[in-house]
Amino acid sequence: MKERLDTMEELNNSLPDKHEVARQLGIPLDQGHNEDLTTQQVGKIGGKIGGEKVKRMIEMAEASMAENAQKEAVEAKASGRTDHTV
Repeated sequence: MKERLDTMEELNNSLPDKHEVARQLGIPLDQGHNEDLTTQQVGKIGGKIGGEKVKRMIEMAEASMAENAQKEAVEAKASGRTDHTV
């Protein structure tokens, strides 16, 4: 089972390091100046990290929505409501 991420800070900390991604892609990313990199190279690094971030943000939103729906259903049942509107 995946570890649940509850905050954006946890999400950001769970993402791969940009230098590790660059190394995996064979792109020479330095700690400092990288003006020799092409837009395509930089896009490959950022795209891999950004794509993963969006995927995880969607997972967080879905989990939150499911949790809220479950809470609302429990509250509705406790109050005797039969409809599912708030």
